[in-house]
Parts: sequence; structure tokens; C-alpha cells
Amino acid sequence: MYLDTSALVPLYVPELDSEDCERIVAEAQGIFTSELCRAELVRALLAKRKYGLIDAEQQMRIFTLFEQHCDEGIVRLIPVDRSTVREAADFMQQVAPGVLLRTLDAIHLATYLSVDAGPLFTRDKRMLEAAKKLNIPLADA
Repeated sequence: MYLDTSALVPLYVPELDSEDCERIVAEAQGIFTSELCRAELVRALLAKRKYGLIDAEQQMRIFTLFEQHCDEGIVRLIPVDRSTVREAADFMQQVAPGVLLRTLDAIHLATYLSVDAGPLFTRDKRMLEAAKKLNIPLADA
């Protein structure tokens, strides 16, 4: 199963729908995501810390656990290359004007299509709309 950051964060930080995310991911044969998720997770943790939802120690512990999961192959990071970025640009054109897909979301979609990961799991509404337009199989939410 391919997860974007919106689906990955609730697995590491308690959120209202963390249990739902855990249930969905429990059925996965493996977890795949883009290498850019590493930076997006850092940003998400910094935001949670800024708003007092986690402290510095929790932030470090969560990121260390994520890195450990990557090292152990629990989470498989897929590199972003030139062809991924080109395909992302094509996707933005394909779903416009109905969906104004953000750049990083387009990169996630292009990365998803570069691997055999099973369904895509995202909680991002805009990315869901784009995935549907591109006929990308989605995880059952």
C-alpha cells in the first residue's frame, strides 16, 4: 500500500482518525511512500510541536521510529528522479482545471505509479480527487 504523508502521520502521532488509519494499513502487504515523505514528516512534527501537541522529545522519538521502520523495510522509501517529476507535471495538466493538484501531491502520485504497491492511501481531498480522475486504485477508507 502506498501512503502519502497525510496517511502516514496518524500512524506515528495520535490523531482523531489514527485508529482508522491503523486498521486500513493493517491489511497492507507492505508500506511504500516517496522519499519526500521524510521531509514532509519533519514538517508535520514541527507543526505539532509548535502548537503544543508534542514536545521536543516526542518529536525526536517519533522521527527516530520512522527512520528505524525505513531501515527495517517496514516503510519503503521510493526515490524521486527526473522522470517522476516530469510525470508529476503531466498529472497536474491532466487533472486541471477540475483539480488544482499541488506539486508534492503530484510527485506522490507519480511515485506511486513507479512501484507495484497496491492501493493508494491518502486522506487529502484534493489528492483523492486527482487519483480518481487518473483511475488510481484507492485503499478502502
